[in-house]
Amino acid sequence: MCFLVVLVLVAPCQAVIVFQKGQDEPIRGILVEETATHIVVNEVLPSGGIKKWILTRAQIDDIIRAVSADELAALRHDNAGGYRRYAEDLAAKTEDPEARGMAIRLYVIAAYLAPEQLGRSCLLGAAGLARTPEEERAFRAMAFVLDPDHDATLLKAMKLVAPNFSTLSKKQRLELRSAVRMLRSGKFASAQRMFSRETVQKSMTFYNDIASHADYEAAIEAKGRLPAPLLSKFITLEIALGDKSNSGGQSGVKEAVPWSQLIARRATNAVKPLALEAITEFDPRTCHFVDGKWMEPDIAE
Repeated sequence: MCFLVVLVLVAPCQAVIVFQKGQDEPIRGILVEETATHIVVNEVLPSGGIKKWILTRAQIDDIIRAVSADELAALRHDNAGGYRRYAEDLAAKTEDPEARGMAIRLYVIAAYLAPEQLGRSCLLGAAGLARTPEEERAFRAMAFVLDPDHDATLLKAMKLVAPNFSTLSKKQRLELRSAVRMLRSGKFASAQRMFSRETVQKSMTFYNDIASHADYEAAIEAKGRLPAPLLSKFITLEIALGDKSNSGGQSGVKEAVPWSQLIARRATNAVKPLALEAITEFDPRTCHFVDGKWMEPDIAE
């Protein structure tokens, strides 16, 4: 008598984003089963119903896993660097809004726990993930406050010039996004092959204001964990490539007025003071994740 043993690799009820080969739109849902040969994902439909996906490994291009509760629970207030490291991991999951929000929270916690050592770098990391222009300005302003040298360039957000898509097809844009995702996820050989294509190189020229050709070469040559400046550029680029509303126009976009211009205009309206405890909806004082909730640490720990 023979028995077939199937090894389940993960526990159920884990949020994931699954990219299928040859498909533009990913599947967002709950991973209920994963084996060496296939995965099962339940997708919640707009109607409230559930669509069950059974995908073989051969059908899958990439799986972006959402936030790990176990990793959050392992973080401790006496190790601020742990919060930053996990924030950097989550920041790379650009397709997952839950991971993006959690990365911002962890960056702010790390900055709060070690402002002199990590404040500047963590707030710049959060600025790269900001959900609104106002939030980005607040992160940059706080980075300026915590920077020992008070570098004024921190207050200047990178200007993204909207590309002209009149000669750039959707296929070319998605092809470049796939190449960037390969680079960001460590698939350097595949990324190098993609970037060698003439169509991808043409698409790259539309985004020189975000990442230059030298940046791509430096990332491929690194063949390891991307330096923070390069990672920030490629995250920004991947977000831009995935923005369906980006059609090259700027109509309807309200630009935030820089602080320097407010000073030059002698603006006298009260300015809300900056504080890490109130810079976002996430209170960094609640930095221990216990039973699914953020709590203040026990001083006795």
